Amino acid sequence: MSDAAFLDPPHLRSSDSLPVRTATPDLLDFDKVRAHITQAIERGRYRGTENVQDYLLEHRCLAAVGTDLYATLAGILCFGRQPQLLFPRAVVDIGHYRRTDATSYDVVHLEKDIGGTIFDQLQRVETYLWTNTHHGMSIGDSFQRVEVHEYPRVVIRELCVNMLAHRDYTNYQSAARVQLFRNRVEWSSPGGLPPGITIENILMEQASRNPYILLILHEAGYVEAFGQGLDTVVRVLDNEGLPPPRFHDTGNSFIVSVYGRQLDISSGEGIFANLSESQRKILSHLRVREEATPREIRELLADRAERSIQRDLKGLVDAGLIEAVGETRSLHYRLGELGT
Repeated sequence: MSDAAFLDPPHLRSSDSLPVRTATPDLLDFDKVRAHITQAIERGRYRGTENVQDYLLEHRCLAAVGTDLYATLAGILCFGRQPQLLFPRAVVDIGHYRRTDATSYDVVHLEKDIGGTIFDQLQRVETYLWTNTHHGMSIGDSFQRVEVHEYPRVVIRELCVNMLAHRDYTNYQSAARVQLFRNRVEWSSPGGLPPGITIENILMEQASRNPYILLILHEAGYVEAFGQGLDTVVRVLDNEGLPPPRFHDTGNSFIVSVYGRQLDISSGEGIFANLSESQRKILSHLRVREEATPREIRELLADRAERSIQRDLKGLVDAGLIEAVGETRSLHYRLGELGT
């Protein structure tokens, strides 16, 4: 039997279930664990023990090494008091740009090193994307007001979860990254795709890099069904008549790009429903030319009185759709944050 091959269970364990050296159980917030267990039971997503330590052992958030207990990667990232003390790059960076490229002079907002637990990060990133994308109303066939969103909320949430649940946390150099552009959102997850998963088979094959983190997210209501996150994204985008997501694997990062609904200024859809025809012309002009002087806007609206044009511009500035830059002779207008 000396030449026989054996399976070695310790070597088959996922990285999120492995003990972290020096990470004693007191680094976990047991109150967070109790609250999670209670809520998971109420959701009908967990029926096991309510003892905190037994739960943590069962979910591989604690691991025994001899007679000692250590917190694992899953435990620290889901329930840790200060996860970034041990994993400083387990953070998210947000970049928000006015146009379609990540250039420094087009920055609307940069926010680096968003930390806390995975739950803290998910809440912050989802809230930012939902708050800073376009929303409005249109009139349906039955003359009822219908909500119109640039990006479906379920798509935003699923891709935020996908980015954090499947990233390679052993990559200590890279942060997860979300970039919001005028026409799309990109989610970048460090580590690339797991072995055996490619862009071509990603919707058919399943491989979870962090199965215990994913299990805890499922209990918390962030994951509906294992292996169905990207399928949900594809289905929802298709149902809403939006382009399919674009996947790109660099080897070091897995990037998902989603192109949003381009609200139609000329027809007054969504957030533009209350604009006058002349205001829509100004916005359309700025989307093509990027900026315009007062003289150019007067030429654009040659049949409109000067005082009326001033009211049009003031209304757009007050609404945050355009902004005035410079003074007197150097004055010009460009798209504001809400107009991009």
